[in-house]
Formats: sequence, structure tokens, C-alpha cells
Amino acid sequence: MAVLKRLGGAGPDAVLLHGYGSDSLSWVVNQTALQTAATLHAVDLPGHGSADTAVDDGRVATLAARVAQALDAAGLTRLNLVGHSLGGAVALRLAQVRPDLVASLALIAPAGLGLGVDATFLDTYPDLEDAVQASALMQRLVVQPRLIGRVLVARVLAQLGEPGRRDALRRIAQALRDEAATLEATAEAIGRTPPTALPRLVIWGAQDRINPPDPDRLARFGAETVLAPEAGHLPHVESAALVNEALRAFLQARAAAR
Repeated sequence: MAVLKRLGGAGPDAVLLHGYGSDSLSWVVNQTALQTAATLHAVDLPGHGSADTAVDDGRVATLAARVAQALDAAGLTRLNLVGHSLGGAVALRLAQVRPDLVASLALIAPAGLGLGVDATFLDTYPDLEDAVQASALMQRLVVQPRLIGRVLVARVLAQLGEPGRRDALRRIAQALRDEAATLEATAEAIGRTPPTALPRLVIWGAQDRINPPDPDRLARFGAETVLAPEAGHLPHVESAALVNEALRAFLQARAAAR
């Protein structure tokens, strides 16, 4: 199951969906700012964080179904979804198959809208064994290597050491590689929905080396787009002030439109 955590705040409900290999703590530098515009909930996707490692086939559709179960159990509906990378792909899938759950989409470097997720990163991450190797790989996520500190690296390695974690991430990584065309088709389908019916925002790091933005797909997607010039695959961390302001304005507009 996915694990849903209520973080609190004021305003319409928003759900934060993290990226591959991460967890709900990845939003720590965004939480305070966004709580002024929304009541926040954060998800640990299956195979990540405090969620269990039963990911079945690891496909985005499977992860999205697990998230939908958690949202249904909490009685939440018409949500503003904020998804990063893998979490962005999950958000897109939910908008496609459970439109009753989704009021808007705010996507950060989402899988399905970029040039493709780096297969080497996906394949290497579950097999990380030591701090030097882990630090070198994780620094590819950012423009500022200092953000990949010892504490973060140690936490990643500790999580990878938990029973079943590596295998769960391998399955998800393989699924992301196998279903790239499906993810792109989902994004194309959502892009045909008028923005008035499904408001959407896309945020991307201009120096993203893991899933670079695809200008043509972004143009067809029809979203408000914000590029963080000094950020890689983690713009919500590297350019937190810029991203927080864009997300807060987007969520405040959703509240005003209710």
C-alpha cells in the first residue's frame, strides 16, 4: 500500500507525490511555504519510505492504483496533485483513470513529458553499496553537489538495506524503462484536456540530466511552464524559493476558483 500522511495547512487539499528512490521527506523545504495555500498530504509510494515493498509489477498504473486506494480510504477527492518525476507520472495516470480524484496537476520534471528517464540512473540506484558510489550517482540529480551531503547518502543506503527494498526499486525501474511509450501516451491524453477543465503547471530544472525537458511535448501539454535555470532534476530543492512561489500561486488560484 501507499502510505498517506497529513501534514496540515490551510486551503484546498493537495497531495505531494515524490520521485523514484525518494520519499515524503523530499518535500521538507517546500512544506512550510505550501501550507499557506493548501492543506497538505504527502505520500510514500509503494517500495519507498514507510510504505511496504509489495510493488507487484512495479508499473506506474499499479502504483497509481495503490495511491487511489489510500486517498479513497481517507475520504479525499478533487485533489490538487503535486508530483515529482515518478510521482508526476503517477499523478498523470490518476488524472487519466480517476478524474474524480484530481482537480489540478502541478508536475515537477515528470516522467512521460521529458526526453526520457536516464536508464543508467534507474538501474544503478538499487544496487548502491557504499557512500562514494552513492554520492557520485546522486550528484547527477543536482547542479550543486554540496546538496548531496553525508547524512542524505547515509539515509539512502540505510533504506536500500531494508529487506525487499532493492528488489522493489528494481521492479519499478524496469517498469519505467519498459513503459516509456505508455507514459508519454498518458501525458498526450491529458494534454488534450482543456486547461480550464484541468488546470496544470509544469516546473523543470533547465539543467536536468536525469529527465531533460522535451520542448515539443511541453508545448502540446498546454500547461503553464516554469524553468528553474540553476537547477537539475530536483528544482524543488535547488531552487526552492522559485518553485515554492510558483506552486503557492498555482494552489492559491485553485482555492480562489472553488
